[in-house]
Amino acid sequence: MLKPIGKQRVAEEIVQQLRSLILRGHYATGDKLPPERKLAEELGVNRASLREAIKALEQMGLVKTRQGDGTRVLDFMQTAGVELVSHLVAGTTDGAPNLDVLEDVMEFRRIFGRDIAGMAAERATPEEIARLEDIAKRADADLPTEELLKLDFEFYLELTRSARNRVFQLLINTTRAAVQSHAAFFAQVTPPPTVMRKCHRDVIAAVKAREADKAGRAVNEYLLKAQELLTTLFPSRSKTGVEAKSAR
Repeated sequence: MLKPIGKQRVAEEIVQQLRSLILRGHYATGDKLPPERKLAEELGVNRASLREAIKALEQMGLVKTRQGDGTRVLDFMQTAGVELVSHLVAGTTDGAPNLDVLEDVMEFRRIFGRDIAGMAAERATPEEIARLEDIAKRADADLPTEELLKLDFEFYLELTRSARNRVFQLLINTTRAAVQSHAAFFAQVTPPPTVMRKCHRDVIAAVKAREADKAGRAVNEYLLKAQELLTTLFPSRSKTGVEAKSAR
C-alpha cells in the first residue's frame, strides 16, 4: 500500500510507488486512481508534486488523465515502452524477480544476440574486433561467476556497438538494467565458463572471417543453453518449451 514520502525526490518517489502498484496489478487496467486530494493526503505530499508524478506516469504510458474523469490506468502492454522491462522484472512483492518476465528477457537476449552477432560480422572494424578479443582474454581468467557474467555481457555490448545500429544500442541498455538488477539470478542460468569462452572464440573467428551465419549460430546455441538451464531450474516457468522457442 501507499507510504508517506519525505521531502527529497518527492515526485520520483511518488512515481516509484504508483508505478509499482500498477505493474503489480493493485490498480488494474481501467481503474481510476484515488482523487488528487485523497492521494496527496495518503502519500503526505503536496498536490503540485503529485501532478508532476502523474504527468511522468502519463509519459510512461501507464495512466491517462481526462478532465471530468480523473486519472485511469492504461493497458501498459499496449501503451508503454521497453523501458518498463527492468521494473516488470522486479514486479513481485517479496523482492524476488518475476520469473515470467526474466524468461522473456532471456528469449529476447538470445534472438537479439544472434542478430547483432551476424551484423557485427558484416560491419566490425579491426579495432572493434581487437576489443572483442580483449574482453575474451579477460574472461579466460579464473574469476567468480558474477564477474564472468559481467564480462560476457560486456562482450555483447561490444558486439552491439560493432553492429552500429542506434536502436539496438538503446535496446541493450534496457536488457543490461534487468541483468544488473538480478545478477545473482542470471549467474544461475549462465552456462559453464568453458562454454562461454568457446562461444567468445567462435564468435570472434566468425566475425574475423565475415561469416554472419556462423556468428549468429554460435550466439544462438550458447544463449539457448541459458534458456535450457532456466527450464531445468524452474520447470513450471516454461510456457511453450525452449525447443519451440529456439525455432523462431
